[in-house]
This record gives sequence, structure tokens and C-alpha cells, in this order.
Amino acid sequence: MSIKNILYYLLLASYSIIAGTIKGIVIDELDNSPMIGANVLLSNVAIGNSTNSDGVFVFSNMDKGEHNLQISIIGYEAYSKSIVMKKDEDLNLIIFLKRKPIIWETINVVGMFPSKHSPEITQIIDNKTLLQKNISSISGLLKSIHGFDLQMAHAHGRNVNISIRGSSDYKPGGYNNRVLLLIDGFPVSMPNSGAPDWNAIPLENIDRIEIVRGPSSSLYGHNSMGGVINMVTKSNAPNRSLTYDAGVGSFNINILNLNYSRDIKNVKVFTSAGYNYSNGHRFNADHNNIRGSLKIKSNSNNQKKWSLSTIITKSNNGQPGFIYPDNPELISYRQSKRVSSYIQLFYSFPIFDNGYLSSSVGLNQFHTIYKDRNDAPIEKIQRQTTYNDQMLLLRSEYQHFFNNKSILTIGAEFGNDQSKADVINSIYSQPLQRTLATFGQLKKNINALWKMDLGIRYDYRWVRGGKKYPKKIFQALSPKFNIYFQSTPGKQYHLSVNRGFRAPSISELFLEHESSYGLQFRGNSGLQPEYLTAAEIGFKNHANQNYTWFTNIFYNYYSDMIDFVYSIPVESLNRTNIEGYGFELGSNFDLPFNVARLEVSYSYLDMTDLKNQDMPLLYRSKHKVKGSINRKFFKNTNFSILFNYKSSQKYEDFLSDDHPVVDNIFRFPINKIPETILFDLQLSKSYTNYKITGIIRNIFSKEYVLIQHYPMPGLTWQINFSKQLN
Repeated sequence: MSIKNILYYLLLASYSIIAGTIKGIVIDELDNSPMIGANVLLSNVAIGNSTNSDGVFVFSNMDKGEHNLQISIIGYEAYSKSIVMKKDEDLNLIIFLKRKPIIWETINVVGMFPSKHSPEITQIIDNKTLLQKNISSISGLLKSIHGFDLQMAHAHGRNVNISIRGSSDYKPGGYNNRVLLLIDGFPVSMPNSGAPDWNAIPLENIDRIEIVRGPSSSLYGHNSMGGVINMVTKSNAPNRSLTYDAGVGSFNINILNLNYSRDIKNVKVFTSAGYNYSNGHRFNADHNNIRGSLKIKSNSNNQKKWSLSTIITKSNNGQPGFIYPDNPELISYRQSKRVSSYIQLFYSFPIFDNGYLSSSVGLNQFHTIYKDRNDAPIEKIQRQTTYNDQMLLLRSEYQHFFNNKSILTIGAEFGNDQSKADVINSIYSQPLQRTLATFGQLKKNINALWKMDLGIRYDYRWVRGGKKYPKKIFQALSPKFNIYFQSTPGKQYHLSVNRGFRAPSISELFLEHESSYGLQFRGNSGLQPEYLTAAEIGFKNHANQNYTWFTNIFYNYYSDMIDFVYSIPVESLNRTNIEGYGFELGSNFDLPFNVARLEVSYSYLDMTDLKNQDMPLLYRSKHKVKGSINRKFFKNTNFSILFNYKSSQKYEDFLSDDHPVVDNIFRFPINKIPETILFDLQLSKSYTNYKITGIIRNIFSKEYVLIQHYPMPGLTWQINFSKQLN
């Protein structure tokens, strides 16, 4: 017996021994690390479990006889073995799983959108990777992914924009978001701005993240023209499990997260609670967030599936101002408080032969108050501003599964959005948006090597600013065509052509607001929807798990792009003939002599306004390099260096007093944010159910900004401690 197997048996022996037990540890065959959250099933007796933080599972009080053990986890080959158990016997198993590229299997999106993503163009970040990265905010994760860029005031702030392949830029208020963010398939964007509530995302309870780059309007319609991020909460856990995570760090950071799950008859219950606090890295950059979630789902072998979940978040955030050398009076004393709540219900049952009918309903509500700090000087006091937003979404679809693994999906969707906010032009009472959509999708296996993915969706959207004003009608047809070729089990090519659209948000249509730094914003009720036509070709090579690589080449063409143009006042306008192209290249491989494993990616982007080249596309870096070097030491110790390079990017200095009038339009100077390269260090140590992690971010204390005149933190540190109790 090898030393490695002896160590694994010692680990199993550390767990309590109960008569008639089946115990095992599930291991990654390549790097010998324990597999966390693997699904374990004894199919003959319909008993399920999952592995803990050590990769261990336990079935107690088992009857003698033959049992069929099945183990599965995303990204690995399924494991199945028949085991024979004698009376009062204790079985100790060591199971090694082989890695497998996610290529020709379908991915279930649980919740509002049970439709299947195309796994060939979907990146999945599993629970194991999330634990290794020790993420405390969604922005901290996304900034490390190829093709992504983020502009933000601070990690837990209100004003954050996600950009995939240059789809978005930074605009105050979080407008111009063209990436749809989902939790369990349910959209979490607010009707007023179209932006998500970043502080409401229950990171402590995320099982995996699914990412689709490029237009996804054929499935999701409005707001998904740049891509989709679906955050899937945990749905599999031991019969009874409690985990907690606590952390402290720079600027008085305090973090506490709790997760508890248990089985109650044929129902599985998941609860979570999270607390996150910091003084902030400078004046008025503090945050204080509390959130809780409850998820109940069916846990039986019945083919009827249902789930009910709710998330409630209360967040308080400072709104720090710009630090502008020519105007030191731009200090902001504004604060914001928000209560966000989500209720989501999903039900699915079999119908006809090999068919399923699914229905979903989601209700999101946001109540936000912006007000002055208690220590605000009299000359800085502004009136209180209140937002009340509500989103209702209903969706039904039928899916038919064919014997050749082809899938046909047809369905319909209804959405109702309304917003009542003090920043809306006073001539409009309470803007309302309604959407009715139908869609169809076909994923077909042409033969053993070729697969085709077709889809089309029709959206009919009407918007009403007030009872005295006529309705605005927006219509869009969003087709997609994807084809995939798998030359060998580990090599795959794909070609995608998609069309996406985004209707203007309520704020872009009806806004009338003056910011705390004196800039006036005005909506444009004459805006038209924007469209994106995108083409992409790509290749993935997973033939050798010690060395994998990918490359994608893409072309995007925007028509009627909606943009806040910095004039006086700032107004939303449609820009035509916007072109963008670029490529991505990445690899993951072992360095010589197995000293460490390197993960690196490079992204190139070039965007141009073909009609008016004097108006550059802002906040789009041409070059980005991201990666990490990971080294594993003896006794479950991991050391990582993470790096992130971004080339310079243009911005319009709307704080400048130098704004000449050209063609009756105020022109602000175009400046550049310098290139930046940041390094982080991370060291973690695991022992049985315990894990401690130390993180140092920006280790060289680099001075940098992500948006103009807003300094980000220098060197910071954080220590996290976590434990799992079964």
C-alpha cells in the first residue's frame, strides 16, 4: 500500500466509527486533492449525500447486501461501483475521479430559467475553485476572469459596471449594464437602472457560477446582449450540515457567514446568513451589509420537482466623492440604504413521452434611500432621494428530450417592471414597463462529431412614462446559430452567430437628476432599443489535463448603442455603427519539475465609433493579462500568487471646468487612466474540517484607479477562518 493511501485511510479513521457504515474519500486523480461537494448516491436504496471539506462521505446504519455506489461532480467522469457489505461491517473506500471536459452534456439551470445553456461556450466555475479563491465579493471574482472588466467605486459599492468584451463602460449610477446577472436563473437587476444589487448576492451559499460571453437574448431577452452570469446556490448537502466562515482585515473588515442545511422527510432545506462590514479605504467609503436566505426544494425520487427560495438583504453604503486636484470641494457626504428582497418559485413535472413542463415566478423588490451624513456641512446638504422598484416575472416552457440527446424547448414569458423614484422627471408619475415574449430553442446532435444549437425569441415590450403620455412600443427578434465540432474527445471547435438587444431602462428614458458633484442628468424619452450582432469562432484543447488551452476570436457590431453623452446636461443618446473585435487566449499547465501550476489568459479588444471617431469609446482597455501561480505543499497547504494587468483606458473628464462648445455641444477633455498591474498573495492551510486563509492584496501598494479620480486601496490584508460541521 502506498504512503498516499495510508494517509487517506488515517483521515477516514479520524471520523467516528459506527456499526454498519460505508465511508469514503473522493480524490482528484490528477493532483490528489479532496473533492468537495461531490454528489454521492446509493441508488438501490435512494439515499444521497455529498462530500465535506475533506472530500469524505459517510452512510451509517446500513443493511448488509449489495449496494450501487454512484458519485458525480461537474467536470469529472461519473463513478459507479457495486459494493457488497457484510453484517456490521465498516467499509472504508478511496475513490479517484478522472477529470472530464464539459463538452457534450447539457447543463441544467435551476430556477426561473430551466433552459439548458450550451456547455461548449459556457464557462463553469465550480465550488472547489470558489473555495480556493476565497472570494468575499462578486467583483473580486469577476475581475480575474478573461474577457471581463469591472469599473467600480469600491467592491461593495453601488456604482459597479460589468463589461464582457467591451460591452459596457462606467456611468454614474450603474447605468449601461449589458450583462444579465442571475441568481438560480432569476434576474436580479433593478428596473430603474438595469443594474443588479451587488450587495444582495449570497456569496456564502454559491455552489457554482455559469458564464456565457456574448449575446444571449435568444434565451433571456432584454439586458443580456453582452452576456449572462448565473450564480447557482447550493442544492446538495449532507443530511445535516453547518458551515461558518469568519474574517477580519484592513479598514476594520469584519465578515461572518453561516450556512445550515438538513433533510426533513422529502424536503431539503438550505439557510444562510451573511454579515460584512468595513470602515472603507477612505472617507465615506464604508459599508455594512446583512443578508439572509432560505431555500426549500423537493428531495424525492419523484419526477416532479419544485423549489421555493427567498433572499432578503439590508445594506448601508457610503457614497465617496471624487478626489479632483482642481476642485478639492468635491467631498461627498451622501449615504445610501437599501432593502432588497427576492421570492422565487419553480415547478417542473413530466408530460407526454420524454417531455417536461416547467413554470416559474419571481418577484423582486428594492427600496433605496439616499440621504446626507449627520456630519454634512450645511452647504453640502441635499434632499433625501427615494427609489421604489418592483419586478415581476412569469415564465413557462416545455422541453422535449430525444433519444439522440437532442433537446427542443418552446415557451413564453411575461414581465412587469415599475419604478417610483425622486430622480424621475416630475412630469412622469410612475413609469411602467411590460414585456411579452415567446421563444424556441433546438439543440441537435447531427452525428458523433457535429452538434447544432438554434434559437429564436420575439419580444414585445411597451413602456409608459405616465397616464398622460402615449405608450412606447419596442419589438425585437433575437436569433442565434451555434455549431460545434469535436474532432477528438479532448478537442473542440465552435462557431457562433448571435443577435442581442437591450431596451432603454427607465432612467435612460425619464431621468432628471443633479448629482452631488454638480452634473445634471436628463433622460431621453425618444431613445430606441440597441442591438448587437456578434460572431465568434473558438477552439478548446483538453486532451492533456497537465496542459490545457483555449482561444476565441470575436467580432461585435452595435447599432443604436445607448450611451450617456457627457454634455450639459448629460443625456442618453443612440450612437450608431459601433464596431468591436478582439481575441482571447488562455492556458493552464504545470511548470517544469512540477514546482507550481500556472493559469494565464490574455485578452485583446479594439472598439471604434465608425461614424464619429471624435467620440471615443470610454473605459475599454485594449490589453488585459490575468493569471495565477499555485503551489501545493505537504499537509494541505496552498500558496498562490495572483496577477492582473490592464492597459491604459480613456475617460471623459466631466469634472473639468475646461469644456468648450463645439457644434452646440459641450466637449470635456479626453484623458487616460494609466496602465496598472496588481499582485495578490494567498496562503491557506486545511486540517480535517478546518481551514485558515491569509490574503494580501496589492502587495506592492500600487496607486491606481478604476474610474476617474477615485483612488482604490493600497496594500490590504485579510484572514479568514472556516469550519464545516456535519
